[in-house]
Amino acid sequence: MTSKRRTKATKRMRLFILVNVVVLFFLVIAFGREYVGNIQIEHEIAQLQEEKERLETEQLDTLDLIDQLSSEYYLESEARSKQGLGREGEVVYIIQDGEEDDELSPEELARLEEVDVSNPMRWFYYFFAPDEFTALQESEG
Repeated sequence: MTSKRRTKATKRMRLFILVNVVVLFFLVIAFGREYVGNIQIEHEIAQLQEEKERLETEQLDTLDLIDQLSSEYYLESEARSKQGLGREGEVVYIIQDGEEDDELSPEELARLEEVDVSNPMRWFYYFFAPDEFTALQESEG
């Protein structure tokens, strides 16, 4: 009877150990998956933090550029150079590149020299007072 008890007890022990091994196997697999998942999440968090730092740097650079472009000095210089604007009481002269038609021929230059207007004054009229220059040309011609 003792040998029957031992074989019965051994069978129960083996069944208990087998069940425990199976449960332990599933627990190890589950914990392993969680561990790998945690490592992946930590890796993603590190990548997102790097991206956040990069975006913050870009944002600061952009804000600096916006501040620079919206400054009064920049706006004034742009208005002066591109729009030809000036301050109140200032006289603005815009000199544009002329086409070949605007250049004077040698005959026209000779006629200009016959009139009693000095050469610097003629150049002044040519660049800054085109109406007076045209009138001067017509009066000579």
